Amino acid sequence: CSSSGAVKTDRTRGERRSLRRSAARTAPEDEHSMAPPLPAKEATLFKAIVKHYELKSYKKGLRAADQVLKKFPEHGETIAMKGLLLNCMEKKEEAYDLVRKGIKLDIKSQVCWHVYGLLYRSDREYAQAIKCYRGALRHEPDNVKILRDLSMLQIQLRLLPGFLETRQKLLTMKPTNRMHWFTFAVALHLVGRYDEAVGVVEAYERTLEGSDEPSKEPYEYSEMLLYKNTLYEEAGQPQKALDDLDAIKEKVADRTGWRERRAALLLAVGRHGEAGEEYLALLKRNPEHFGWHAGLQAAELQTATPTERWLSAEVTAEAEATLAALYGKLQKAYPKSQACMRLPLDFTRSPPAFAAALDAYARSYVRKGVPSLFADLKPLCAEGAWSRVLFGEIVAGWVGALEATGAFPDTCEKEPPSTLMWARVLLAQYYDSCGDTAAALSQLDMAIGHTPTCLDLYLFKARVYKHAGHASAAARWMEEARKMDLADRYLNTKATRYLLRADCVPEAEATIALFTKDGGSTLHEMQCVWFELELAASYLRTGDYGRALKNFAHVEQHFADIGEDQFDFHTYCVRKMTLREYVKMVRFEDTLHGHAFYVTAACGIIDTYLRTRDCWAAVHTRSCEQASSTPTSASWRSRRATRRPPPRRKPAAG
Repeated sequence: CSSSGAVKTDRTRGERRSLRRSAARTAPEDEHSMAPPLPAKEATLFKAIVKHYELKSYKKGLRAADQVLKKFPEHGETIAMKGLLLNCMEKKEEAYDLVRKGIKLDIKSQVCWHVYGLLYRSDREYAQAIKCYRGALRHEPDNVKILRDLSMLQIQLRLLPGFLETRQKLLTMKPTNRMHWFTFAVALHLVGRYDEAVGVVEAYERTLEGSDEPSKEPYEYSEMLLYKNTLYEEAGQPQKALDDLDAIKEKVADRTGWRERRAALLLAVGRHGEAGEEYLALLKRNPEHFGWHAGLQAAELQTATPTERWLSAEVTAEAEATLAALYGKLQKAYPKSQACMRLPLDFTRSPPAFAAALDAYARSYVRKGVPSLFADLKPLCAEGAWSRVLFGEIVAGWVGALEATGAFPDTCEKEPPSTLMWARVLLAQYYDSCGDTAAALSQLDMAIGHTPTCLDLYLFKARVYKHAGHASAAARWMEEARKMDLADRYLNTKATRYLLRADCVPEAEATIALFTKDGGSTLHEMQCVWFELELAASYLRTGDYGRALKNFAHVEQHFADIGEDQFDFHTYCVRKMTLREYVKMVRFEDTLHGHAFYVTAACGIIDTYLRTRDCWAAVHTRSCEQASSTPTSASWRSRRATRRPPPRRKPAAG
């Protein structure tokens, strides 16, 4: 989304140009308008109002509008434009009043209805904006710009049948515009009418016969062909897609993408030998690509679907032998490939073979001191994994042998002292994953005693305390790591997170502010979601429900902004012919609110409201109890009167 700013500017300019065209159509004579046409001078001023709106000279536009309204105070379109200008100046209430007044005065003016729709659109009230655009189209049904704006709102709200109808009408009206062809094809694609979408692409392709457009724009032409091929595949016609892919081979610019698609289609149609050859050719280009490894494994095992998570899958002895033979060849062909050494650990089920594969893969990383080694091997130690116990025994054996002889088991080659330290780190992380906090801390303490200047050890120790539930101790050790390298942004971020989990909010804000331009105030503008979630959770734990709710709501707003940002790409992607990525983006946006960050924020908002309600209920209960236990003024006087002794009488005089 690096081009989002440019796209937004492009969209805004398009809106302003549409108003200028509307102004040109409606002044000075408009057969659809109820109001009399403006004289030439005022019509020129009206066009100047639209021009000032385009240039963001809102005050000049208001002055021009006032000049027109001075002579024609009930000219609806000018009143509506004045409302639009005020809306840009953040005077929302007055803007809506003026636009509604303009519509009442000139209800058949498409300019008034269009402006009304723009107001709602600026406030993200797309359903209301659609109603306004439909109102404008009732009076000018063939207005291309309003139809295009309407289609953008329909796809934004996923009103797919209406989107399809609008795009079909636009294509009928402007068949020479390439964008209309492909937006109509995408509309058919999204509603599942794949054959018709292919027909639309092929119809446009026929219009290019004899032209030089494919040679002038080879990338866009290539993307069009690959998009049509994707339609065949999604329509459930892999053989037809494969035949089409072979036919367009020389016209496709992305050679690697073409070969990757062909390999996947060969798998789908059951031609496993040819698929394996394609994946081997791809691995020559990049032997670290895990997706291509999964495809090659599927070709070797003669299955249609690649498996990328072998740890949770059942592996037969025959499949294990087949894959072991395959990776024996690959390791010889690519001796420096990490993926070829790592992947056998996932599908190996024989303990001796697993131990040999782990030795071959992990020893060199322990020797080099790679801190992220356990993150790579962690799935092997997951709860329920058959290799969990065996992994711990192997690493414990390494530590024991290095302590006793200074070398790994079954070798006589002496290792540097740092090898033992990193072996202890790996063993400590294993113990931590198993929940054995004491053993993990013991190994880390010995490692720190060996090399107290290694900051990674303090980071790992903080992580162990975090997993054990000791937030304050974890924050303290993470701060130790951060202070050892004040220029490390990663450590600064981790220290901030740990401080927030320990409810040290002022310290956390001061820490994160060290790496922001204007202190911590810019984190909201940068959409730093993790910080706001951790801050909200800290406030929730400490009972500051107002601030907790505010930060959870910030995260919700970020996701609303992300959803809004797709608006900028409905025309941009089609114009640039990135149709496959555009469809992926639309489908991703449909699942946006299932993101873990959004779910956490939504649950946090619900939890905050429930706790607030419980808090007020408790306060109300206590106040009722106090009221019932406190006597009223009348009963208090009566009880006091009964307790008061009778007055003494004065003795009678003599």
